[in-house]
Amino acid sequence: MKRILLTTFAIVGMTTGLQAQMSFGLRTAANFAKEVRYSSYGSSAYPAITRLHVEAYVELALRNNFALQPGVALQQTGSKMSTGSQNGEILMDGWRKVQYLEVPLNLMYYFPQNNFGQFFLAGGPYTSVAISGKEKFSRTVEEIQFGTRKNSNEMKKYDAGLNFLAGFKLTNGFSVHGGYGLGLLDIKLDDKISTYNRVFSIGLGYQL
Repeated sequence: MKRILLTTFAIVGMTTGLQAQMSFGLRTAANFAKEVRYSSYGSSAYPAITRLHVEAYVELALRNNFALQPGVALQQTGSKMSTGSQNGEILMDGWRKVQYLEVPLNLMYYFPQNNFGQFFLAGGPYTSVAISGKEKFSRTVEEIQFGTRKNSNEMKKYDAGLNFLAGFKLTNGFSVHGGYGLGLLDIKLDDKISTYNRVFSIGLGYQL
């Protein structure tokens, strides 16, 4: 968490070169989300589950092709989960789905523009708070409890990490992008297993 905050302050510090130009944009994407787990026995990851990302942002132009892009997003994460085995094969008919309200802060870099548009790279920290969640085991669907007790059936309410983004923005304002979210906080209340969010996304955007 300390590193994330320091990164945030460093990015905000770059706004000393802020220009007057400001624009607004929307971004939506298909998330391919999964959870990775670490324990004394090693690491593992369940298969990804398809989820949704919707974001509104403000872009503040900086010098030398840089821009600062704070936003607010609905970020859906989760993972498929095993519910047992049959004939030696693991059954994957369970899942976990969590909705977060996420606040990302991306530092953008735009490459020189051509006749069609320009490529861009971006990265920065995010913080998020869980607003709802469900788990399915076999035929049973349950609401996820978010709390602070050391109970393996509960999840932590907050997450934080780093986002990475790359794409191409057309001259008419539309864009296509791919992204990766790297969760850095353990999201499960379990002393024996640490669990982290991992999200790969592909989507479209429009900037006014």
